[in-house]
Amino acid sequence: MPGIWAPNGDWIEFAQVDHRSLTAEMATAAAVGEDLGSMLAYLPDPDPVLRKRGDDAKILEDLTADDQVMTAIQNRKLRVLNRRDYDFRPGVLPGKEATPQATALCEALTKDLETIGLRDVFAEILDAPFYGHTICELIWAADGGRMRLKNIIPKPRQWFAWDKDRRPCLKPKTGLDPRPLPWGKFIVVRHFPTYQNPYGLRLLSRCLWPVAFKRGGVKFYTRFLDKYGQPWVLGKAPRGANLDAKRAMAGDLAAMVQDAVAVIPADAAVDLVESKGRAGDQFEAYLKRWDKAIFKVIMGQTLTSEMDGQGSRAASETHYGVAEDMAEADQYIIESAMNELALLYREINAPAAEAPVFGFNEPEDYGAQADLDAKLHGVGVRFTRAHIERRFGLQPDEFILDGEKEAAADGDEAAFAEPGPDHQDALDALVAAILPESVKRNAKFIERLVALLNKAQSFDEIALLLAEHLGQDADMRQQEDLLADLLTAAALMGRAAVRDEPDAA
Repeated sequence: MPGIWAPNGDWIEFAQVDHRSLTAEMATAAAVGEDLGSMLAYLPDPDPVLRKRGDDAKILEDLTADDQVMTAIQNRKLRVLNRRDYDFRPGVLPGKEATPQATALCEALTKDLETIGLRDVFAEILDAPFYGHTICELIWAADGGRMRLKNIIPKPRQWFAWDKDRRPCLKPKTGLDPRPLPWGKFIVVRHFPTYQNPYGLRLLSRCLWPVAFKRGGVKFYTRFLDKYGQPWVLGKAPRGANLDAKRAMAGDLAAMVQDAVAVIPADAAVDLVESKGRAGDQFEAYLKRWDKAIFKVIMGQTLTSEMDGQGSRAASETHYGVAEDMAEADQYIIESAMNELALLYREINAPAAEAPVFGFNEPEDYGAQADLDAKLHGVGVRFTRAHIERRFGLQPDEFILDGEKEAAADGDEAAFAEPGPDHQDALDALVAAILPESVKRNAKFIERLVALLNKAQSFDEIALLLAEHLGQDADMRQQEDLLADLLTAAALMGRAAVRDEPDAA
Protein backbone atom coordinates (compact mmCIF):
# COMPACT_ATOMS: atom_id res chain seq x y z
CA MET A 1 0.00 0.00 0.00
CA PRO A 2 1.58 3.38 -0.96
CA GLY A 3 2.26 5.85 1.81
CA ILE A 4 4.66 8.44 3.20
CA TRP A 5 6.81 8.98 6.27
CA ALA A 6 5.10 11.54 8.51
CA PRO A 7 7.09 14.19 10.46
CA ASN A 8 6.54 12.19 13.66
CA GLY A 9 8.33 9.19 12.18
CA ASP A 10 5.25 7.06 11.47
CA TRP A 11 4.48 5.42 8.12
CA ILE A 12 1.08 6.60 6.91
CA GLU A 13 -0.76 4.72 4.20
CA PHE A 14 -2.73 7.01 1.94
CA ALA A 15 -5.87 4.93 2.27
CA GLN A 16 -5.80 5.55 6.02
CA VAL A 17 -5.73 9.35 5.78
CA ASP A 18 -8.87 10.92 7.22
CA HIS A 19 -9.51 13.87 4.93
CA ARG A 20 -12.02 15.30 7.39
CA SER A 21 -9.24 15.95 9.93
CA LEU A 22 -7.45 18.17 7.41
CA THR A 23 -10.16 20.83 7.37
CA ALA A 24 -10.02 21.78 11.09
CA GLU A 25 -7.45 24.26 12.40
CA MET A 26 -5.31 22.48 14.98
CA ALA A 27 -2.68 24.93 16.26
CA THR A 28 -4.64 27.62 18.13
CA ALA A 29 -3.98 29.63 21.27
CA ALA A 30 -6.71 27.71 23.08
CA ALA A 31 -5.10 24.37 22.23
CA VAL A 32 -1.57 25.02 23.53
CA GLY A 33 -0.06 25.32 26.97
CA GLU A 34 3.17 24.92 28.91
CA ASP A 35 2.46 22.50 31.71
CA LEU A 36 5.67 21.66 33.63
CA GLY A 37 4.86 17.98 33.69
CA SER A 38 4.32 17.74 29.98
CA MET A 39 7.43 19.86 29.31
CA LEU A 40 9.52 17.01 30.75
CA ALA A 41 8.55 14.97 27.69
CA TYR A 42 10.16 17.49 25.35
CA LEU A 43 13.76 17.62 24.23
CA PRO A 44 15.45 20.59 25.98
CA ASP A 45 16.43 23.38 23.65
CA PRO A 46 20.17 22.78 23.07
CA ASP A 47 20.98 26.29 21.82
CA PRO A 48 24.34 27.00 23.56
CA VAL A 49 23.87 30.76 23.88
CA LEU A 50 20.35 30.55 25.29
CA ARG A 51 21.30 27.72 27.63
CA LYS A 52 24.23 29.62 29.16
CA ARG A 53 22.13 32.75 29.63
CA GLY A 54 19.23 30.79 31.11
CA ASP A 55 16.83 32.27 28.55
CA ASP A 56 14.40 30.72 26.09
CA ALA A 57 13.76 31.56 22.45
CA LYS A 58 11.18 34.23 23.34
CA ILE A 59 13.98 36.69 24.07
CA LEU A 60 15.03 36.62 20.42
CA GLU A 61 11.94 38.61 19.42
CA ASP A 62 13.27 41.57 21.43
CA LEU A 63 16.45 41.71 19.39
CA THR A 64 14.56 42.95 16.33
CA ALA A 65 14.17 46.30 18.10
CA ASP A 66 17.85 46.93 17.37
CA ASP A 67 18.28 48.97 14.21
CA GLN A 68 21.20 46.96 12.87
CA VAL A 69 19.46 43.62 13.48
CA MET A 70 16.31 44.70 11.67
CA THR A 71 18.28 46.22 8.79
CA ALA A 72 20.24 43.00 8.29
CA ILE A 73 17.09 40.84 8.47
CA GLN A 74 15.27 42.97 5.91
CA ASN A 75 18.31 43.11 3.65
CA ARG A 76 18.59 39.31 3.62
CA LYS A 77 14.88 38.69 3.07
CA LEU A 78 14.43 41.26 0.33
CA ARG A 79 17.25 39.77 -1.74
CA VAL A 80 14.91 36.80 -2.28
CA LEU A 81 11.46 38.41 -2.13
CA ASN A 82 12.03 41.33 -4.51
CA ARG A 83 14.29 39.97 -7.22
CA ARG A 84 13.10 36.48 -8.08
CA ASP A 85 10.01 35.22 -9.89
CA TYR A 86 8.67 31.72 -9.27
CA ASP A 87 6.07 29.21 -10.46
CA PHE A 88 4.87 25.62 -10.24
CA ARG A 89 5.46 23.31 -13.20
CA PRO A 90 3.85 19.91 -13.86
CA GLY A 91 5.95 17.02 -12.64
CA VAL A 92 7.51 14.81 -15.31
CA LEU A 93 9.54 11.63 -15.37
CA PRO A 94 13.03 11.83 -16.92
CA GLY A 95 12.78 11.83 -20.70
CA LYS A 96 8.97 11.98 -20.66
CA GLU A 97 6.32 14.61 -21.31
CA ALA A 98 3.96 15.84 -18.60
CA THR A 99 0.84 13.69 -18.41
CA PRO A 100 -2.65 15.26 -18.51
CA GLN A 101 -3.13 14.21 -14.86
CA ALA A 102 0.08 15.96 -13.77
CA THR A 103 -0.83 19.08 -15.73
CA ALA A 104 -4.33 19.18 -14.22
CA LEU A 105 -2.92 18.70 -10.71
CA CYS A 106 -0.45 21.55 -11.18
CA GLU A 107 -3.19 23.84 -12.49
CA ALA A 108 -5.42 22.99 -9.51
CA LEU A 109 -2.63 23.75 -7.01
CA THR A 110 -1.77 27.01 -8.76
CA LYS A 111 -5.42 28.07 -8.72
CA ASP A 112 -5.69 27.32 -4.97
CA LEU A 113 -2.60 29.42 -4.26
CA GLU A 114 -4.00 32.44 -6.12
CA THR A 115 -6.08 33.36 -3.05
CA ILE A 116 -3.16 32.93 -0.62
CA GLY A 117 -0.64 35.72 0.01
CA LEU A 118 2.45 33.71 -0.84
CA ARG A 119 4.78 36.69 -0.42
CA ASP A 120 3.79 36.99 3.23
CA VAL A 121 4.13 33.23 3.68
CA PHE A 122 7.59 33.31 2.11
CA ALA A 123 8.59 36.20 4.37
CA GLU A 124 7.73 34.16 7.47
CA ILE A 125 9.37 31.03 6.08
CA LEU A 126 12.52 33.13 5.72
CA ASP A 127 12.44 33.69 9.48
CA ALA A 128 13.75 30.13 9.86
CA PRO A 129 17.45 31.15 9.64
CA PHE A 130 16.95 33.73 12.39
CA TYR A 131 14.81 31.68 14.79
CA GLY A 132 15.87 28.16 13.79
CA HIS A 133 12.57 26.98 12.33
CA THR A 134 9.17 28.02 11.00
CA ILE A 135 6.08 25.80 11.17
CA CYS A 136 3.14 26.44 8.82
CA GLU A 137 -0.30 24.91 9.26
CA LEU A 138 -2.21 23.91 6.14
CA ILE A 139 -5.94 24.60 6.10
CA TRP A 140 -7.88 22.39 3.69
CA ALA A 141 -11.47 22.53 2.47
CA ALA A 142 -13.53 19.84 0.74
CA ASP A 143 -14.42 20.89 -2.80
CA GLY A 144 -16.34 18.28 -4.72
CA GLY A 145 -14.13 15.28 -5.28
CA ARG A 146 -10.90 16.88 -4.06
CA MET A 147 -9.35 18.72 -1.11
CA ARG A 148 -8.71 22.37 -1.85
CA LEU A 149 -5.86 24.20 -0.12
CA LYS A 150 -7.60 27.08 1.61
CA ASN A 151 -4.74 28.74 3.50
CA ILE A 152 -1.14 28.46 4.70
CA ILE A 153 -0.70 29.96 8.17
CA PRO A 154 2.75 30.25 9.82
CA LYS A 155 2.15 29.68 13.54
CA PRO A 156 4.05 31.03 16.60
CA ARG A 157 7.20 29.06 17.24
CA GLN A 158 6.66 28.91 20.99
CA TRP A 159 3.61 26.68 20.41
CA PHE A 160 5.83 23.82 19.23
CA ALA A 161 8.63 21.66 20.56
CA TRP A 162 10.45 18.43 19.73
CA ASP A 163 9.96 15.34 21.86
CA LYS A 164 12.58 12.81 22.95
CA ASP A 165 12.16 10.98 19.63
CA ARG A 166 12.96 14.16 17.66
CA ARG A 167 9.36 14.52 16.48
CA PRO A 168 7.81 18.00 16.18
CA CYS A 169 4.90 18.33 18.62
CA LEU A 170 2.20 20.82 19.45
CA LYS A 171 2.50 21.85 23.10
CA PRO A 172 -0.73 20.67 24.74
CA LYS A 173 -2.87 22.32 27.35
CA THR A 174 -2.21 21.46 30.99
CA GLY A 175 -2.58 17.77 31.76
CA LEU A 176 -2.36 16.52 28.18
CA ASP A 177 0.39 14.51 26.56
CA PRO A 178 2.49 15.97 23.74
CA ARG A 179 0.75 15.79 20.36
CA PRO A 180 3.03 14.88 17.41
CA LEU A 181 2.08 16.86 14.35
CA PRO A 182 -0.21 14.80 12.08
CA TRP A 183 0.59 14.12 8.47
CA GLY A 184 -0.84 16.53 5.91
CA LYS A 185 -1.45 19.41 8.34
CA PHE A 186 1.93 21.09 8.82
CA ILE A 187 5.08 22.02 6.92
CA VAL A 188 8.15 22.18 9.15
CA VAL A 189 10.93 24.41 7.81
CA ARG A 190 14.24 24.26 9.67
CA HIS A 191 17.63 25.94 9.31
CA PHE A 192 20.57 23.53 9.56
CA PRO A 193 18.97 21.06 12.00
CA THR A 194 21.04 18.25 13.52
CA TYR A 195 20.25 15.17 15.55
CA GLN A 196 21.33 16.96 18.72
CA ASN A 197 19.55 20.18 17.78
CA PRO A 198 16.30 19.48 15.89
CA TYR A 199 15.16 23.04 16.67
CA GLY A 200 17.55 24.37 14.01
CA LEU A 201 20.43 26.82 14.07
CA ARG A 202 19.33 30.28 15.29
CA LEU A 203 21.34 33.19 13.96
CA LEU A 204 19.66 35.67 16.29
CA SER A 205 20.91 33.86 19.39
CA ARG A 206 24.43 34.62 18.14
CA CYS A 207 23.47 38.30 18.14
CA LEU A 208 22.44 38.33 21.81
CA TRP A 209 25.78 39.42 23.23
CA PRO A 210 26.57 41.99 20.50
CA VAL A 211 23.17 43.60 21.05
CA ALA A 212 23.57 43.46 24.86
CA PHE A 213 26.99 45.13 24.72
CA LYS A 214 25.72 47.69 22.23
CA ARG A 215 22.72 48.60 24.40
CA GLY A 216 24.90 48.83 27.50
CA GLY A 217 27.34 51.08 25.68
CA VAL A 218 24.58 53.40 24.45
CA LYS A 219 23.16 53.71 27.97
CA PHE A 220 26.58 54.45 29.42
CA TYR A 221 27.51 56.96 26.74
CA THR A 222 24.20 58.77 27.13
CA ARG A 223 24.98 59.33 30.80
CA PHE A 224 28.53 60.30 29.87
CA LEU A 225 27.38 62.95 27.41
CA ASP A 226 24.85 64.27 29.88
CA LYS A 227 27.62 64.72 32.43
CA TYR A 228 30.66 65.61 30.37
CA GLY A 229 29.37 66.56 26.96
CA GLN A 230 28.48 70.16 27.87
CA PRO A 231 31.09 72.70 29.01
CA TRP A 232 31.56 72.98 32.76
CA VAL A 233 30.81 76.34 34.34
CA LEU A 234 33.67 77.05 36.75
CA GLY A 235 33.12 79.93 39.16
CA LYS A 236 35.96 81.58 41.09
CA ALA A 237 34.69 83.15 44.30
CA PRO A 238 36.48 86.19 45.78
CA ARG A 239 39.25 85.43 48.21
CA GLY A 240 37.90 85.31 51.74
CA ALA A 241 34.30 84.46 50.71
CA ASN A 242 32.53 82.34 53.27
CA LEU A 243 30.65 79.09 52.62
CA ASP A 244 27.26 80.79 52.31
CA ALA A 245 28.59 83.16 49.65
CA LYS A 246 30.06 80.24 47.67
CA ARG A 247 26.77 78.38 47.84
CA ALA A 248 24.87 81.42 46.65
CA MET A 249 27.28 81.80 43.74
CA ALA A 250 26.94 78.12 42.85
CA GLY A 251 23.14 78.53 42.75
CA ASP A 252 23.46 81.50 40.46
CA LEU A 253 25.75 79.54 38.12
CA ALA A 254 23.33 76.58 38.06
CA ALA A 255 20.54 78.97 37.10
CA MET A 256 22.79 80.42 34.42
CA VAL A 257 23.07 77.03 32.73
CA GLN A 258 19.29 77.14 32.21
CA ASP A 259 18.73 80.86 31.64
CA ALA A 260 22.15 82.08 30.46
CA VAL A 261 21.74 84.94 32.99
CA ALA A 262 23.54 85.24 36.35
CA VAL A 263 24.55 87.95 38.82
CA ILE A 264 27.88 87.46 40.59
CA PRO A 265 30.10 89.69 42.76
CA ALA A 266 32.28 92.17 40.95
CA ASP A 267 35.51 90.54 42.02
CA ALA A 268 34.34 86.94 41.13
CA ALA A 269 35.20 85.13 37.86
CA VAL A 270 33.36 82.58 35.66
CA ASP A 271 35.09 80.25 33.16
CA LEU A 272 33.67 77.65 30.70
CA VAL A 273 35.80 74.48 30.69
CA GLU A 274 35.29 72.02 27.79
CA SER A 275 36.21 68.33 27.78
CA LYS A 276 39.12 67.78 25.41
CA GLY A 277 39.15 63.98 25.47
CA ARG A 278 38.35 61.68 22.49
CA ALA A 279 35.69 59.61 24.19
CA GLY A 280 33.28 60.26 21.32
CA ASP A 281 35.58 58.67 18.73
CA GLN A 282 36.19 55.70 20.96
CA PHE A 283 32.49 55.20 21.48
CA GLU A 284 31.77 55.35 17.73
CA ALA A 285 34.39 52.64 17.19
CA TYR A 286 32.80 50.62 20.01
CA LEU A 287 29.34 50.79 18.44
CA LYS A 288 30.70 50.02 14.97
CA ARG A 289 32.42 46.93 16.35
CA TRP A 290 29.12 45.40 17.49
CA ASP A 291 27.19 46.53 14.41
CA LYS A 292 29.75 44.71 12.28
CA ALA A 293 29.41 41.59 14.42
CA ILE A 294 25.61 41.62 14.02
CA PHE A 295 25.80 42.08 10.27
CA LYS A 296 28.38 39.33 9.89
CA VAL A 297 26.23 36.85 11.77
CA ILE A 298 23.08 37.54 9.74
CA MET A 299 24.48 38.42 6.31
CA GLY A 300 27.80 36.56 6.38
CA GLN A 301 29.71 39.75 5.52
CA THR A 302 29.60 43.50 6.12
CA LEU A 303 29.54 44.75 2.51
CA THR A 304 31.47 48.04 2.63
CA SER A 305 30.95 48.80 6.32
CA GLU A 306 34.45 47.54 7.19
CA MET A 307 36.21 49.26 4.31
CA ASP A 308 35.71 52.88 5.44
CA GLY A 309 36.02 54.05 1.84
CA GLN A 310 39.40 52.37 1.34
CA GLY A 311 38.31 48.94 0.12
CA SER A 312 39.06 47.51 -3.28
CA ARG A 313 36.66 46.50 -6.01
CA ALA A 314 37.73 42.89 -5.49
CA ALA A 315 36.68 43.04 -1.85
CA SER A 316 33.31 44.54 -2.80
CA GLU A 317 32.72 41.78 -5.36
CA THR A 318 33.67 39.15 -2.78
CA HIS A 319 31.19 40.54 -0.28
CA TYR A 320 28.51 40.72 -2.96
CA GLY A 321 29.18 37.07 -3.82
CA VAL A 322 28.71 36.07 -0.18
CA ALA A 323 25.38 37.92 -0.08
CA GLU A 324 24.29 36.09 -3.24
CA ASP A 325 25.23 32.76 -1.67
CA MET A 326 23.02 33.62 1.31
CA ALA A 327 20.17 34.52 -1.05
CA GLU A 328 20.51 31.19 -2.87
CA ALA A 329 20.44 29.30 0.43
CA ASP A 330 17.28 31.14 1.50
CA GLN A 331 15.77 30.50 -1.92
CA TYR A 332 16.40 26.78 -1.41
CA ILE A 333 14.56 26.91 1.94
CA ILE A 334 11.44 28.23 0.18
CA GLU A 335 11.78 25.75 -2.67
CA SER A 336 12.02 22.82 -0.23
CA ALA A 337 8.94 23.99 1.68
CA MET A 338 6.86 24.49 -1.48
CA ASN A 339 7.91 21.16 -2.97
CA GLU A 340 6.92 19.46 0.29
CA LEU A 341 3.55 21.20 -0.04
CA ALA A 342 3.26 19.94 -3.63
CA LEU A 343 3.96 16.38 -2.51
CA LEU A 344 1.25 16.57 0.16
CA TYR A 345 -1.17 18.08 -2.36
CA ARG A 346 -0.46 15.22 -4.76
CA GLU A 347 -0.87 12.46 -2.16
CA ILE A 348 -4.14 13.91 -0.88
CA ASN A 349 -5.72 14.59 -4.27
CA ALA A 350 -4.09 12.44 -6.97
CA PRO A 351 -1.54 9.88 -5.72
CA ALA A 352 -1.06 8.42 -9.20
CA ALA A 353 0.07 11.71 -10.79
CA GLU A 354 3.50 13.28 -10.67
CA ALA A 355 3.78 16.03 -8.05
CA PRO A 356 4.15 19.63 -9.27
CA VAL A 357 7.62 21.12 -8.97
CA PHE A 358 8.23 24.59 -7.51
CA GLY A 359 11.15 26.68 -8.66
CA PHE A 360 12.48 30.21 -8.96
CA ASN A 361 13.04 31.58 -12.44
CA GLU A 362 16.49 33.07 -12.67
CA PRO A 363 16.89 36.02 -15.07
CA GLU A 364 18.88 35.39 -18.24
CA ASP A 365 22.55 36.30 -17.87
CA TYR A 366 23.08 37.81 -21.32
CA GLY A 367 26.64 38.81 -20.49
CA ALA A 368 27.64 35.24 -19.68
CA GLN A 369 25.86 33.95 -22.80
CA ALA A 370 27.60 36.52 -24.99
CA ASP A 371 30.98 35.52 -23.51
CA LEU A 372 30.23 31.85 -24.24
CA ASP A 373 29.18 32.63 -27.82
CA ALA A 374 32.36 34.66 -28.33
CA LYS A 375 34.50 31.74 -27.16
CA LEU A 376 32.64 29.32 -29.42
CA HIS A 377 33.07 31.71 -32.35
CA GLY A 378 36.80 31.78 -31.63
CA VAL A 379 37.07 28.02 -32.13
CA GLY A 380 35.16 28.08 -35.40
CA VAL A 381 31.46 27.91 -34.47
CA ARG A 382 29.21 30.13 -36.60
CA PHE A 383 25.73 30.99 -35.31
CA THR A 384 22.54 31.48 -37.30
CA ARG A 385 19.94 34.19 -37.03
CA ALA A 386 17.63 31.75 -35.26
CA HIS A 387 20.17 31.34 -32.43
CA ILE A 388 20.56 35.09 -31.96
CA GLU A 389 16.81 35.70 -32.00
CA ARG A 390 16.01 32.91 -29.55
CA ARG A 391 18.91 33.44 -27.14
CA PHE A 392 18.89 37.25 -26.94
CA GLY A 393 15.28 38.05 -27.87
CA LEU A 394 16.17 40.25 -30.86
CA GLN A 395 13.89 40.85 -33.81
CA PRO A 396 15.12 39.89 -37.32
CA ASP A 397 15.27 43.55 -38.43
CA GLU A 398 17.30 44.64 -35.38
CA PHE A 399 20.66 43.14 -36.35
CA ILE A 400 22.79 41.83 -39.20
CA LEU A 401 25.39 39.06 -39.17
CA ASP A 402 28.90 39.12 -40.57
CA GLY A 403 28.70 38.65 -44.32
CA GLU A 404 25.31 40.32 -44.66
CA LYS A 405 25.36 43.62 -46.53
CA GLU A 406 23.54 46.67 -45.29
CA ALA A 407 21.42 48.33 -47.95
CA ALA A 408 21.75 52.00 -48.68
CA ALA A 409 19.60 54.22 -46.51
CA ASP A 410 16.67 56.01 -48.15
CA GLY A 411 16.34 59.36 -46.39
CA ASP A 412 16.14 58.79 -42.64
CA GLU A 413 14.97 55.19 -43.03
CA ALA A 414 17.57 52.43 -43.20
CA ALA A 415 16.75 49.12 -44.77
CA PHE A 416 18.70 45.92 -44.76
CA ALA A 417 19.13 43.95 -47.97
CA GLU A 418 18.30 40.30 -47.99
CA PRO A 419 21.48 38.23 -48.15
CA GLY A 420 22.26 37.04 -51.67
CA PRO A 421 22.59 33.40 -52.66
CA ASP A 422 25.71 31.72 -51.28
CA HIS A 423 28.04 29.35 -53.14
CA GLN A 424 25.94 26.33 -52.30
CA ASP A 425 22.92 27.98 -53.90
CA ALA A 426 24.94 28.62 -57.07
CA LEU A 427 26.09 25.01 -57.18
CA ASP A 428 22.53 23.78 -56.71
CA ALA A 429 21.38 26.04 -59.55
CA LEU A 430 24.09 24.64 -61.86
CA VAL A 431 23.13 21.06 -61.08
CA ALA A 432 19.45 21.86 -61.66
CA ALA A 433 20.28 23.36 -65.09
CA ILE A 434 22.40 20.41 -66.27
CA LEU A 435 20.33 17.63 -64.73
CA PRO A 436 17.66 17.38 -67.51
CA GLU A 437 20.31 16.94 -70.24
CA SER A 438 22.14 14.40 -68.09
CA VAL A 439 18.95 12.39 -67.54
CA LYS A 440 18.28 12.43 -71.31
CA ARG A 441 21.73 11.12 -72.12
CA ASN A 442 21.50 8.51 -69.38
CA ALA A 443 18.29 7.21 -70.96
CA LYS A 444 20.08 6.62 -74.30
CA PHE A 445 22.98 4.90 -72.55
CA ILE A 446 20.64 2.61 -70.62
CA GLU A 447 18.83 1.64 -73.86
CA ARG A 448 22.12 0.59 -75.55
CA LEU A 449 23.22 -1.25 -72.41
CA VAL A 450 19.99 -3.24 -72.28
CA ALA A 451 20.35 -4.13 -76.00
CA LEU A 452 23.87 -5.46 -75.41
CA LEU A 453 22.73 -7.55 -72.46
CA ASN A 454 19.97 -9.09 -74.56
CA LYS A 455 22.50 -10.19 -77.22
CA ALA A 456 24.83 -11.92 -74.74
CA GLN A 457 24.57 -15.66 -74.13
CA SER A 458 26.81 -15.86 -71.02
CA PHE A 459 28.57 -13.69 -68.43
CA ASP A 460 31.83 -13.90 -70.37
CA GLU A 461 30.09 -12.66 -73.53
CA ILE A 462 28.60 -9.72 -71.52
CA ALA A 463 32.08 -8.61 -70.54
CA LEU A 464 33.32 -8.82 -74.14
CA LEU A 465 30.37 -6.87 -75.54
CA LEU A 466 30.73 -4.11 -72.89
CA ALA A 467 34.45 -3.79 -73.58
CA GLU A 468 33.85 -3.64 -77.34
CA HIS A 469 31.00 -1.18 -77.53
CA LEU A 470 31.01 1.05 -74.40
CA GLY A 471 34.52 2.35 -74.89
CA GLN A 472 33.67 3.54 -78.41
CA ASP A 473 30.16 4.87 -77.66
CA ALA A 474 29.95 8.62 -78.44
CA ASP A 475 27.13 9.18 -75.96
CA MET A 476 29.18 7.53 -73.26
CA ARG A 477 32.11 9.84 -73.93
CA GLN A 478 29.76 12.84 -73.76
CA GLN A 479 28.43 11.56 -70.43
CA GLU A 480 31.97 11.36 -69.08
CA ASP A 481 32.71 14.88 -70.28
CA LEU A 482 29.54 16.14 -68.57
CA LEU A 483 30.49 14.48 -65.27
CA ALA A 484 34.01 15.92 -65.46
CA ASP A 485 32.59 19.42 -66.03
CA LEU A 486 30.35 19.06 -62.96
CA LEU A 487 33.25 17.92 -60.78
CA THR A 488 35.40 20.81 -62.00
CA ALA A 489 32.63 23.33 -61.25
CA ALA A 490 32.13 21.92 -57.77
CA ALA A 491 35.88 22.12 -57.02
CA LEU A 492 36.10 25.72 -58.25
CA MET A 493 33.08 26.78 -56.20
CA GLY A 494 34.56 25.13 -53.12
CA ARG A 495 37.77 27.11 -53.54
CA ALA A 496 35.79 30.32 -54.04
CA ALA A 497 33.79 29.69 -50.88
CA VAL A 498 37.00 29.27 -48.84
CA ARG A 499 38.52 32.39 -50.39
CA ASP A 500 35.44 34.54 -49.68
CA GLU A 501 35.02 33.36 -46.05
CA PRO A 502 35.49 36.51 -43.86
CA ASP A 503 37.46 34.72 -41.15
CA ALA A 504 39.59 32.65 -43.56
CA ALA A 505 43.30 33.02 -42.84
